[in-house]
Amino acid sequence: MTTHDAGATVLWRDPERERLVGELAVLAEELADLRLELAAAKSRLEAFTHFHDRIMAPLYAELDEIEACIAALRVRHEDGPEARRDAEAARERARESAWAAQAAEAEPEEDGERPRPQITTETRRLFRDLIRRCHPDLAEDEADRARREEFTQLVNEAYARGDAQRLAELSRGWRSGDAAAVRRSGLDEPRTAVADLADQVERARAELEHLTTTGMGEILFHERDPEAVVHRLAQRVRTRIARQQRVLSEMRRSR
Repeated sequence: MTTHDAGATVLWRDPERERLVGELAVLAEELADLRLELAAAKSRLEAFTHFHDRIMAPLYAELDEIEACIAALRVRHEDGPEARRDAEAARERARESAWAAQAAEAEPEEDGERPRPQITTETRRLFRDLIRRCHPDLAEDEADRARREEFTQLVNEAYARGDAQRLAELSRGWRSGDAAAVRRSGLDEPRTAVADLADQVERARAELEHLTTTGMGEILFHERDPEAVVHRLAQRVRTRIARQQRVLSEMRRSR
């Protein structure tokens, strides 16, 4: 809708649409931040898992091999179906542990976690402004949508790098290429986009929560010194190895 004022044409902007487009930009920024955080968390978790496995896998392999030998000797003393099943299960565990230890030894040393880009206030402002103007759900037709999707990918990549200069270049390019565009006042597209992005944000939050509170993530992200925790676990396994080694030696002497 347009109005005319003293010969000038003024494009009317629907305030509800403007509000939805602004909300869209905020959600897009939040989703981009969450994806950066997820990528950094996954990188840290992968490196920590390799660290854990290099220390623990050989110890578990040694322990399982000793316990397989103990189970095999028990078959000789207590021959029966249950003892044989236990011995077969123990030998299978020992084989699996040996393979895991070999795999852990073969893992390349990590160069360390790649630092997360620093997202400045100016970078956030540029990103939010661009998403507000170029989001694909604001397209007039399929050709416009394809152009916007390609451009949005460039915007997301620059934001992920924290590259304010590139975002500024993209902003200038979009402004010059879109200066004559007239947007529709319909609300269905931005409402759908807001709902979709809100859902993606919730799923990204849930993934990050799961990653940081289960398995290795519980140690890495919630212990003051995760590596010390691994070393304590290793010491417990070494103590058990020594105990089981004594049991095996006694059984062999009593044969």
